[in-house]
Amino acid sequence: MADLRTLAIFVKVGERRSFVGAARELGISQSGVSNAIGRLEDRLGVRLLARTTRRVNLTEDGAAYLERCRRILEDLDEAELVLKKARTTPTGRLRVDMPVSYGRLKMVPEMGAFQARHPEVQLALTFTDRYIDLVEEGVDVAVRFGPLRDSTLMARRLSETRFQVVGSPAYFARAGRPRTPDDLKRHQCLVLAQRESRPRDWRFRRGGEDILITPPSRMSFSDGAAICGAACAGYGLAQMHDYYAAGPIAAGELEPVLEKFRTGPDGIFLVYPQTRHLSPKVRAFVDFMTKGFR
Repeated sequence: MADLRTLAIFVKVGERRSFVGAARELGISQSGVSNAIGRLEDRLGVRLLARTTRRVNLTEDGAAYLERCRRILEDLDEAELVLKKARTTPTGRLRVDMPVSYGRLKMVPEMGAFQARHPEVQLALTFTDRYIDLVEEGVDVAVRFGPLRDSTLMARRLSETRFQVVGSPAYFARAGRPRTPDDLKRHQCLVLAQRESRPRDWRFRRGGEDILITPPSRMSFSDGAAICGAACAGYGLAQMHDYYAAGPIAAGELEPVLEKFRTGPDGIFLVYPQTRHLSPKVRAFVDFMTKGFR
């Protein structure tokens, strides 16, 4: 196992893309830096850095290793701060992952106020609709919808959402309005389909039970914003989260239908890995967001 000093040297070289710059910043000789990197590459059996006469670049393996090493060193720094109680001010890099649409519409507008209150926290926001492993991908906090599948994570309720079927006034003038979910077979529906997966079924509640309907469609999308835009343009009906539909409905661009068949709300949660000593930056972010959304 590489010692922490060697990891710190590698991280500094990877960040600066320079042996000279890393040596100067660490206060050691350039040969000391070069020897440490050479020993590390020999031990791992891979090239971490591609060297030329003018610059230093990370290899693909090096880039992946750099992110892990940086995370290890950051976690160790935070562990020392917590154990020694040397500092209580939230500080450091905080990576937050969130669904694309919800993140853009609901989370990003709150980041300015959080940053103003905690200026020593460096926010790194990522947006994806896939289910990620927080520990594997080095994420501090993530936003999750619906029932939580991972019992190893801590969770704080942030908000809730319900699905809503909407269409434009122009579409309804042309095709009429569905009165029940069964009427959807006579309508053009705009559906969400991620990559090669089948389109997402639409959820409704009828007779006290939740039901799934596969809507007829000649048009599918992998992006919620595109579906919303297509619905506003009159291409067909769409089922989307109410937080997404609220703006276009208020603007008169979309109108809701099948309201009495809407399902109950799904919870929206902030989740984060369990730890005996929750870092100040994670605690500050979770507390700030849950209070703000309440």
